[in-house]
Amino acid sequence: MSMARPYTRPVPRTWWLRKSNYLHYMLRELTCVLIGAWSGWLVFGLVALARGAAAWQQFVTGLTSTAGIVFQVAVLVGALYHSATWFALAPRTMPLRLGGRRVPAVWITLGHYLAAALVAVVLLFLGVI
Repeated sequence: MSMARPYTRPVPRTWWLRKSNYLHYMLRELTCVLIGAWSGWLVFGLVALARGAAAWQQFVTGLTSTAGIVFQVAVLVGALYHSATWFALAPRTMPLRLGGRRVPAVWITLGHYLAAALVAVVLLFLGVI
């Protein structure tokens, strides 16, 4: 038996900069890192809340600092980009057929946007956001 190793083509670290599709894919994946960091920050907020008023006030001061606001805006932009790309991808991952006919992709995407808007309005009405 031969002990020769199979050829593996070297892949540069900047492979994702070669095509715009790859770049958009990597940007979408980067949004997950932002949302994960924000979720971790919220856990720190819960810990601060459990520690008392002084720790909570320090956490709120961090939220309202310039760095905190810049971070939250970056997370919001990332979340909106992630949502928009997912809604655009939905017709490919969830093709619908009604009455033997395929539902147009625009309707599926629009349905996602309308559902998200409806949820936001309900949460706003309930006073959650």
